[in-house]
Parts: sequence; C-alpha cells; structure tokens
Amino acid sequence: MPLKKNNKNLILNEGYTNREILFEGAKDSKIISNGKKYIDLSFGAGSLLLGHNSRIYQHAINNLSKKNISTLASPNKQAENFSKVIRKVFPEYSKFVFCNSGTEAIFKSLRISNAITKKRLIIAVTGSWHGSVSELLFSADKKLRPIPLSDGLSENNKKNIKFIPYNDIKNSKKILTKYKSKISCIIIEPIQGCLPVYSSKNYLKFLYSFSKKNKILLIFDEMITALRINGKSVQSHFKIKPDISTFGKCFGGGMPMGIIGITKKIENSIKKKKIFFGGTYSGNSISSYVGMLTTQYILKNKKKIFSDLEKKSSFFQKEINKFIKENNINAFVYRFKSILRVVFTKQKVTNRLQRDFLESKNLYRINKLRNFLLKNKIYYPSSGIIFMSTSTTKADLKILIKLFKKGLKNLFD
Repeated sequence: MPLKKNNKNLILNEGYTNREILFEGAKDSKIISNGKKYIDLSFGAGSLLLGHNSRIYQHAINNLSKKNISTLASPNKQAENFSKVIRKVFPEYSKFVFCNSGTEAIFKSLRISNAITKKRLIIAVTGSWHGSVSELLFSADKKLRPIPLSDGLSENNKKNIKFIPYNDIKNSKKILTKYKSKISCIIIEPIQGCLPVYSSKNYLKFLYSFSKKNKILLIFDEMITALRINGKSVQSHFKIKPDISTFGKCFGGGMPMGIIGITKKIENSIKKKKIFFGGTYSGNSISSYVGMLTTQYILKNKKKIFSDLEKKSSFFQKEINKFIKENNINAFVYRFKSILRVVFTKQKVTNRLQRDFLESKNLYRINKLRNFLLKNKIYYPSSGIIFMSTSTTKADLKILIKLFKKGLKNLFD
C-alpha cells in the first residue's frame, strides 16, 4: 500500500511520531536545527561528558581511517586495549562483556543471573529505567503491582517481576523477605535520573547487605552514572560492590556502547555454563577505539573535568532553588553531581512513586516549561533529566538560569 503524500515521517522509533523539532548536527554545547542553535541539556542522554564533537572525539574519528580501523565482527586489539582502560575504573571486576547498548547489557546480565541461580524472579526497584528490556518493561502502580509499558510482552514477564520502593528500607525488606527463596537478582539504578538524590546511600547499603546475607545477586545499572561520577561510579563513591554492573554511555564517547562487569566469583560461577554473549557489533573496533581515547582523556584530566562540572551543576541548582524559594514556587531542583532534575513540588521527595503522586497536578506545567524553553532555543529533553558537560559555558549558564527563572515564574503566576 503506498504511503499517503502528507505522511512525511517513516520512522516509528520513540520521539519521531509526534516530534516538535528535528536536529541535524551539534557542536560543543549546542545542537542545530534548520541552522538554529539550541543550548543542549541532554548531551546524548548523558553520554557526552565532553560535549558534542569534542576535540578528543574528532581526533579519534580522524584516526580511524589513518589507522585503517574497520568493523571486524571478530576479536580485535581495540576492544582488548579498551578493557584494560575500563579496569582502571572498575578494578573489582575480573571480566567485561562488550555490548551494543545499555538494553543489551541489561538483558545479558539477566541471562547471567538466571544461568547461575536457575531462578527467574527479578526484583526491580521503582524509579529505575533499564532500557527496552522485555523482562523489565514495567512500571509500578501505587500498590507496587507491575504495569506493562508496552504491548507484546509475555505474561511470564509480568509474573517474574516484583517491585520494591526506592529509598524505603522498611517496605523493601518486607517484600524481599517474602520472596527471597525465589529471587534471581535485585536490579537497580543506584542514582536515578527521575530523582537524582544523595540520600540513597543507606538504601543501597541495605540492598547490598540483604543480597549478600541471602545469596541473591545484586546488579547495579550505572549506564548513566559510571565515569560521570568523578571519573568513577556510584558504587565506588559509596564503597559498595555489586556482583554485576552495567555501564556504557560516557565510556562510548559518542559511540554506541554497553558494558557488563562481573566479579571473579561470578566469572568462576559461569565457567561451566553455556551463556551466549555474541553480536556483530559487540566489542567492535570502532566504538572501542573512540571509547578508549575518550575514557583515557577523561581519566587523565579528571580533576579538572569534574571540578568544572561540579561548579556548573551546583551553581545552576543553587540559583534556581534560591529563585524558587524567594518566589514561593511549587518546585525544587534535585541534583547528584552533574545530573539534575526539576521536580514540580516543594514537598520532600525520596522516590519516583512519591514524585509522580505529588507532581500529578502539575504535569501541564512541565510541558509548558519545555515548550517555553524550546521557543527560546534551549533543548530540555522529554525525559526531564538535565546533564551538564564540560562544553557548557558560563554564557550558557547565564542564559539557562535567566530563562528557567522566567519560565517558572510564568507558570506559577
């Protein structure tokens, strides 16, 4: 059947069907559409720590042809060299599995867990996002029952997942204790984009203690936070050692990247197992080379990079929260390092369930703020997660703060 003449969009991926704007390029802190430059608050959903088309990225891309680096779909030196660099960030892991995306890293992590434990029940923590993984493509309702986020999911997926509330030790412990003999793994984003808070330390330590005591595998999904947290990770920041970790984004430096890290104990457990880890682009030489040069640069210059990011992120948060308080606006900016989020309630929030309930009457304001910023050439991503990069300038911050203040004032007048 021929397409209708007025049907310009042929893409069904998320964001294309109802798109407001289409971008064609980017440089430093700006993304470009029809020749207009927009200050970016997404930076590749948190992937681009150094900004768009950084000097290091361009150097790596130029070197690909000079060094005749090509996609090999076979074991290559670039992936091997990259693994040694990653080990400097995660010395507690004995082996790494290269994947093409965060989603792939997650479902292969679940495969490892199922193979080792021979159990199927997954304990997911509310507020965490693990990509397009069928086993985890659910949200929790008020009673923590799984609600499918997509059609086409197996009924077994729904039966094999239970939710526990983020930052709620008492209720989490009740649920974990009830199902502990059936649990394959506990999986969590230790710091969540939906609510980036510092108060999660005790909760994470509780999960670690419970999982060790009951011989349950603990998986940290640090796709966003790994490398972004002072050149390390949340687990190193809080001194917690999960059995399995997934990470990628910043390590890819702008190229598709997902990585699984496993401890020596997990490595020994899977030696006699048959677990498939293959894929045409898994550990491909191009992504590995770009990722390696990017990661090496970040590690070499981490003191300067993360001091800069902390100053920018802290300044933005303090300025907006000061304005919010002075004008009695029903909102608050939460932050963990260079990950920020505007939450539309003044009440203290500790997890996604509380946030959604308290924000429910202000959803239209979130959309109005996003549209206002877009009209003023600021790209505020639909996810609501704000990232800072080294390319975000003082001039950018001045504009961002001015327009966020104006937008928030207009919403609550």
